[in-house]
This record gives sequence, structure tokens and C-alpha cells, in this order.
Amino acid sequence: MKKTKGLIIVALAFTLASCASIPENIKGNNQPDIQKNFISVHNQPGLYTGQQARFGGKVINVINTKTDTLLEIAVLPLNNYAKPQIDASYQGRILTQQKGFLDPVNYRNHFVTILGTIQGDEPGFINKVPYNFVKVDLQGIQVWHLTESVNTTYNMWDYGYGAFWPEPMWGAPYYANTVTQVTPELVK
Repeated sequence: MKKTKGLIIVALAFTLASCASIPENIKGNNQPDIQKNFISVHNQPGLYTGQQARFGGKVINVINTKTDTLLEIAVLPLNNYAKPQIDASYQGRILTQQKGFLDPVNYRNHFVTILGTIQGDEPGFINKVPYNFVKVDLQGIQVWHLTESVNTTYNMWDYGYGAFWPEPMWGAPYYANTVTQVTPELVK
């Protein structure tokens, strides 16, 4: 009986330890509303100036200057684990500013989640169209790696020929399910 209790406690501890959570570098200061609604922030950035926020999306452009780096991010909504929801529609754009150099190869066309302080808005252009970007001073960034896996399991309850088809190059009638997800990527 004691061994069973001990095994249950150990199994429960491992289960809880393996639960996904928000990475430390983008966790923030435990504000309940740190994951801001981008549409609200974009429409009235003055109300949110100075507040810490978490946004995510795809890095569209990386601009390096002598002293800092600007990341232009197309914003996507985030899930409960602060990962961008890649199947959702883009909501707008933000500019994040980081002191120092960030290598464009590590960020351009990657999915990221950023943590920073809202600085207001900054006028700019998307192509030649005027656009007011939400400006965020970068405090933390998490780069996500896009992974795809294909499920090719066969149906064992097939009522036709099963795995043995009349001709060798005929192929199976089963559809493959593609699963796309974002996972953390190590960037130094």
C-alpha cells in the first residue's frame, strides 16, 4: 500500500512538472492582463503607454541601426501558453526596439512572442501606405520553431483489400493528417 502511494505521488509530480507553461523570458511581472488585446491597444495606444504587454506573431522585417534593432512584427493572437495561433488572421503590426544588435537571420520570418513596455504609436509605412505602428520597448523575446508532422497510421478495420492491394504501386486510400504546431527554438 505504501509503495503504491509513493508511486502515485512520484507519477503525479512528474506529470505536473511536464505541463507546458509560459517561458521565463516572456513571463512578465504577473499582471493579470499582460496579454493585451492588440486591437484595443492599436486603437488607443495612449491609454496603454507605460504598461507591460505580451504580443506575438511573425517577424516581417529586422532593421539594424548603430545603437539598436527594430523588429517589425505582424501580430497574431496568443494561446494560453503565449504561443502565436498560426491559423488565425493577422491583427496589425508592431515595432519593437531592442538596444544592441540582433542578427536578422535568427528572427526574420520566424514566429515570436515578445514582452515589453508599450511606448505609444509611431507613424510609418507598410509598402507606401501610411500606418501607425504600436511601439514596444523589448524586454524579452521567445522565438518559436514551426514543426509539421504527418500521421500515416493505417486503418486496421479496412473492409477492402487491406494492406494488400492488387498492384504494388497502387497506394493506400488513407488520408494523412498534417499537424502543425509551434515549439520553442533555442536562439543565442
